[in-house]
Amino acid sequence: MSQRSYFRDDPDPENDRLEREGFAKRTVSALTEIRQQSKSSVAGLIAPWGAGKSTTLEMIVKGLEQHDPDPWVVVDLNPWLYSDVESLQLGFFVSLREALPRGKKWGKKRERVGNFFTAISPIGKVNGLVGIDASSALESIGERIAGDVSANALRKKAEEVLGEVGSPILFMMDDLDRLTPDELLMVFKLVRLVGRLPNVYYLLAYDEKTLLDLIQQTSVASGNRARAREYMEKIIQVRFDVPDLRPAQKAHLVDSAVNELLATYSIDLTRAEEESFGIAYRGCLRHYLTTPRSINRYFAQVDAFYDSLNKEVRFVDFALLTFIRTFEPGVYKNLTGVWRDELLGESAKFIFSTKKESMSDREDRWQAMLAEAHVATANIPGLYKILLSLFPRLQGDGAPHSLRGDAERGAGNRDYFDRYFSFGVPNDDISDVAMRQMVDAIDEELDEASLDVMRTTLASDTKRTCRKLFRLMADKPNASALLLPVLAEVYADADYELFAIDGNTRGLIEELARIAMIEISASRIDEVVDLTGGLPHGAIMLSTVLYRFSDRDVPINREFKSSTVKLLDRRVSALFPQPLEDVSTHDFRHVYHWRLTAGKEATDSRLKQALVDGQWNALDFAARSVSMATSGSSEYLADVQFDLLEEVIGLDYFYDALQSQMDANGPPPQRHHYEDTIENRRIVALGQLKQRRDRDRA
Repeated sequence: MSQRSYFRDDPDPENDRLEREGFAKRTVSALTEIRQQSKSSVAGLIAPWGAGKSTTLEMIVKGLEQHDPDPWVVVDLNPWLYSDVESLQLGFFVSLREALPRGKKWGKKRERVGNFFTAISPIGKVNGLVGIDASSALESIGERIAGDVSANALRKKAEEVLGEVGSPILFMMDDLDRLTPDELLMVFKLVRLVGRLPNVYYLLAYDEKTLLDLIQQTSVASGNRARAREYMEKIIQVRFDVPDLRPAQKAHLVDSAVNELLATYSIDLTRAEEESFGIAYRGCLRHYLTTPRSINRYFAQVDAFYDSLNKEVRFVDFALLTFIRTFEPGVYKNLTGVWRDELLGESAKFIFSTKKESMSDREDRWQAMLAEAHVATANIPGLYKILLSLFPRLQGDGAPHSLRGDAERGAGNRDYFDRYFSFGVPNDDISDVAMRQMVDAIDEELDEASLDVMRTTLASDTKRTCRKLFRLMADKPNASALLLPVLAEVYADADYELFAIDGNTRGLIEELARIAMIEISASRIDEVVDLTGGLPHGAIMLSTVLYRFSDRDVPINREFKSSTVKLLDRRVSALFPQPLEDVSTHDFRHVYHWRLTAGKEATDSRLKQALVDGQWNALDFAARSVSMATSGSSEYLADVQFDLLEEVIGLDYFYDALQSQMDANGPPPQRHHYEDTIENRRIVALGQLKQRRDRDRA
C-alpha cells in the first residue's frame, strides 16, 4: 500500500507497519485472562496522541469478536460524541442495555436491567439522545420504580441478569483525552458505578499526559499532579501501554515518506543534500516526529505545497522550512519578519558594526531568540543547527560571501528566499524552469520572443537575473553569442555602486559577460564583438571583462582580446581629428580602455604624437584626464590622472605648456563639487596641476 495518504487520520488496521497486530493479540489474551480472574475490570489502552490507539483498538475488537469459544460482545462508546454530561450518562446506560441478548427469554431480564438504569438516570434527557431508541431502551420514564424498591435492590436484580449472560461485554471508549474535565469525571463515575456489574469490562483509550492535565483541573486533584495520578490509578486496574515507535520504525516511516515524495516529483538528491537532511533528522526532527500522526502530518504539509515549487527550490530546504512551519510556528513567523535581514546577511547593524560578534556569542543570542519564540529548551540546539544549515550567513565570517556563495536555489539565497514562503514563484520573480526553457530556445532556434523576454528581465531585475543565468549559460554557445550584446545594453543603464549588500550591478553583468565570452565559439568572436561594440558601452564592457578576469582558471579565448583591441583602435582613431572639447566624457573613456586592452606600448606613442602635432591641446587633454567620482547615477569631477599624463608625455610638458594659465588660475578647486563640463574640467585640471607642480618643485 502506498504511504502517500498523509492527510488520512482514520484507523488503518489493514496496514500494520508498526507491528500493532502482535500487541493487539497479546491484549486480547490478557483480557481473556482478566475475565477468568475477575467478574469486572477496567483496563487502559495508553499511548500519546497520534500513536495509533484507534487502529490498535480496531485490531483488538476484531480479535475479541473472533475469540473462540466465548466471543466478546463489544460496545463501542465514544463519550466525545455527546453534548453534555447528562446525555453522556444516558448514552452509557442505553449502550450497555442494548448489548444484552434479545428474544422472549430475555424480555423481562432486559427490563430489569433497564429499570436499574432508569432509577439512576436523569429525567428529561432520553428523547434528546441522537440515534438512540429511547422508548425501547427505557420503556417509560413515567414508570419509574417507586415505594420501597430502592436503586440498590434494582441493582441486585440487574446483577443477577448480567450474571446469566454467556458472553462478556466489553465497553471500548476512545478519545477520552478530548473530553472536558467535567465530562471525564462523569465517565469515571459511570465506570465506577457500573464497574462491579458481572460480565461488564472496560477498555479506555487515552493519552495519559492529557488525562492527568484534565483531572488536575478538577476538584478531585485541585491542581495536584500526584493526586490526579492516584485518582486515575483507582479507576484503571490494568494498563496496556502501546509500545512507542522504536528509532528504526520512525526512521523507516520517514525514509518511506521521503522516497515516495522524491519519486512523485522526480527529485534526485545529491549526496550533500541527503547528508543535510539526515543530520537535521538525527539532531532535531526525530524529537518531534515521534508518532505516526506527527510523521503523516509533517509530510502531508510537504506534499500539499511542494508541487507548485518543484524544480524551483531545493527540496531539502523546503522540507526543513515546512518542518519549522508545522511544529514551531513562532519561529517560522520570525523568519520572514524580524530575523529576515540577518538570515540573508543584509542586516546593516551587523555589516557595519565595528565590533565583531564571536561564534559563541552569536549562538547564545540566537538560542535566546528561539526561547522567546517558545521553542522548548531541549529542542533549541537542534533547531539552531537547522537554521545554520538553511542560512549559511548566520555562520558569520566563516560563511561564503561570494557572488555565488549561497547554495543553489537554497533558502539562504536572497534570490529564492521569498519562494519558500510564498509557496510559488512570486509575480516579481521569474521561474527557473521558464528561464531555462528560454535559454534553451535561444540557443537552439534563436527564439526572438524568448530573447525579448530575457532582455526585459535583465533590464528590470538585473542582479537576480544575472545570478540565475550564471548556471544556465554553460554549453550554450549560441545563446551566449546572442545575450552578450543584450548585456551591453543593460550595462549602459546600470548604476555604478561602490558598495551594495546584494552585489554590484555592473560587477554582476561583467561576471555574466565573462561566462558568455568563454562559451562563444571562436568562429563567432569577431561577429559578436562587432555587434556588441556597436552599442555605446559595448567596447567598454568587453575591455573591463578582459582586464578584470584575466587571471581566472578558465581563460577567455585570446581572440576576444585581439578583436576588442581592433574595435577600440577604431573608436580612438576616430577621435584624433576632433578637438577634445568636442569629445564627450563617454567617448574619451575609450582611450583608457584602449590603453588597458592594447597595452601602453602600442597606444601611448600615438597619444603623444597627437599632442606634439597639435591635434589635441595640452589643457583639454589634461581636462579630459580628470576622473569621475560616481554615486548611483550621479557623477562628479574628481582627480587628474597624473600617471596617464606622465606615461604619455611627461608632467613637465604640461607644466611648461600651461604655466601662464596655471599661474593665472584662481584658488585650488574643491573636489567633488564640479559637474562634468569641459569648462569645469579645465578649472580642475589647472588647479590640480598647479598644486602638483608646486609640490614637485618644492
